Amino acid sequence: MQELPDWDRLDAAAFRVSMKRSVRWLAWFLAVLGGIALGCGLASAVRSLTIVGAVLFVAGAWNLGRTSLSGLVVDGLAMIVSGAFLTLAGFWTIDSRSSAVGKWIFAGGLQVIWGVRRLALYRTARGTRNDRQAVGRLEDLVHQLSRRRAKDDPSVAEFWTGRIRRHRNRLGLYAEGVIGLLDHQAVRLEKRGDIWIEVQGTTAMGRWLKVKVQMSDLELTGRMPPAHFERFERWKLGQTQPRTIAA
Repeated sequence: MQELPDWDRLDAAAFRVSMKRSVRWLAWFLAVLGGIALGCGLASAVRSLTIVGAVLFVAGAWNLGRTSLSGLVVDGLAMIVSGAFLTLAGFWTIDSRSSAVGKWIFAGGLQVIWGVRRLALYRTARGTRNDRQAVGRLEDLVHQLSRRRAKDDPSVAEFWTGRIRRHRNRLGLYAEGVIGLLDHQAVRLEKRGDIWIEVQGTTAMGRWLKVKVQMSDLELTGRMPPAHFERFERWKLGQTQPRTIAA
């Protein structure tokens, strides 16, 4: 197999790294939610809630301790099993209040759908290039980038997306291109010529810029501090000497 340049190797590894990050994020969610459900089930002696809580908690704890791509299967199956049990429990308790039964069935159905999507993601991720060295290097770069102080680091630019729940997105500015840490734990790499940020106005008192961020085929809209937009523009125009991925 032909060896790819360093940046292209990292780009090819981005999807696997994104999936592993999503596994760890979801593991925390499952562990906390499962722990709460398990505690409530034991306290109220509701067997269905106890079983669902136990399944989710075990899956979350397992993926926290052994975070890997196969964690997509673990959390996917946990969601399907617990969702199916909730749905069946709703039918079994048909004599209960119809509103409560409907909520159980609806929640269970959503969990099954979510679980099926996780299994589909695993199938896609498994078919990508498994370059362990590139995955490890990109994970190191992502860890370093996530720990930098955006307030005074000229190699970091941030913007916020979402209307109700704001999410912070971080761009690492390198000599070779941008490493983006986006919503839903996604990692995306773009070369200098494939990313643009367009200002579309300002918010109240001009403290934030309304921006459109274009990354190849991905378009995001949000808001960005003026200082961070200036950092990006200087990097885009080659007026700064950013660090490299080999540093």
